Amino acid sequence: MCVVSERRALWAIVVLFLIGFGLVGLASTVDSTWPLFVSVIPYALIPWIVVHRDVGPAGTTLAELNT
Repeated sequence: MCVVSERRALWAIVVLFLIGFGLVGLASTVDSTWPLFVSVIPYALIPWIVVHRDVGPAGTTLAELNT
């Protein structure tokens, strides 16, 4: 796994958040529930990105790589 910069992680979180909201809006528009089941995926990836963005190769943190 490569080390992801803060800016790239923030953009990924914003995009995933917008995809989730888009799926909720789609569910409302088409009066169907299937987009709600799919919207869980982007919302589940956001905490994973937050937790794993600071971990580099072999468990080193981003701060340790910069020193």
